Amino acid sequence: MKKFASAALALTLTLSLGTAALADEVTISDVTPEDWFYTEVNSMIDAGYIDGYEDGTFKPDRDVSVAEFVTMTAKCLGIETGEEYGHWAGRQMGYAYDNGWLNEQDCAYTQFNDPVHRQLAAKILAVALGLELTDEIPYSDYADVGQSYVLYVGAMCQAGLFDGFEDNTIRPGEILTRAQAATLIYRAVNTGDRITQAPDGKDFAETVYLSAYDNPNFTVTLKDGVATVDITSVELWTDVADPNSANPEEAAEGQRREAITEAMSKTRTIPSESPVTAVYELPCTSWFPGRDAWAIIATEDGRWYRVDLSGQYNDGVPELTELTSLNGKTVTSLTWRTTTVTEDNTTVDGNDYIIAVLDDFSEIVVWPQDDEA
Repeated sequence: MKKFASAALALTLTLSLGTAALADEVTISDVTPEDWFYTEVNSMIDAGYIDGYEDGTFKPDRDVSVAEFVTMTAKCLGIETGEEYGHWAGRQMGYAYDNGWLNEQDCAYTQFNDPVHRQLAAKILAVALGLELTDEIPYSDYADVGQSYVLYVGAMCQAGLFDGFEDNTIRPGEILTRAQAATLIYRAVNTGDRITQAPDGKDFAETVYLSAYDNPNFTVTLKDGVATVDITSVELWTDVADPNSANPEEAAEGQRREAITEAMSKTRTIPSESPVTAVYELPCTSWFPGRDAWAIIATEDGRWYRVDLSGQYNDGVPELTELTSLNGKTVTSLTWRTTTVTEDNTTVDGNDYIIAVLDDFSEIVVWPQDDEA
């Protein structure tokens, strides 16, 4: 993942000047501290990037038009706005067309006032911010994204700016409300630190979004706070240890492996002191020639763990290692990234990392931990 291009840097600087005042200095009658969009909407109004109405309301549930969304984005970027071509937003709309934010297929010149749907908003922001384009959309309704919008929706997802809904959908054709639009743009201009390379300076060769990932070699089932695992295919050892060997050490290792294999043939419970609230299956280790089985779990007491599902060093019982870097933090998504590269059937071994996106949209490496790196 690359950081935002120079346009995004200008955007961030622009907003930082405008949000020096506290959000609660703005008085809008229909935006209260209990609303999920309170901070974002008030900050955008305070910075002058979006307006309330003369009656002191914001009308957060009202649809946003294409012209309004382009105008918010243009104001944040410091682009000149104003009436032109007989339309109140003509100047910024002309800029948007000239710079590829949208085209006539997205919105005809006579349709500036039509409501903006989520996938068009994704295109406008992705192009305006210079995001790296990708077709990876980690949501169950990815096939509903229009073909001409796939790369832009993917870019917004990869940048951590497009959240899905609780049912793991992205709803690309849904119309944005004023509250949603303000929040989306606010997030874009307030994105925290992003991780663009591995800690050793190497580029990531592959990224897997764990919310939508299903490892075909095992199944983790979560029910009523209890997580169980069924392993169908693993290859934990690439050498042979004969349990009947005359060599005592080899025989002991062979017998241990037999016991582990027997344990893995059964459904086993992942032991945790607190009920499990979320499970993320991990890809097999990229540099290991066999197939291993790992997962990330979250528990009700706010802790996170990396789990060796095989229990290969724990008598066949899944073994938990707490991810202490996530203590006290709110995680919005997890990705698995690797620097292992395979080209022309040749693999260059690298390292695998688990990276979390937090609620301030910053990213941190949560595994390997400092004592494992």
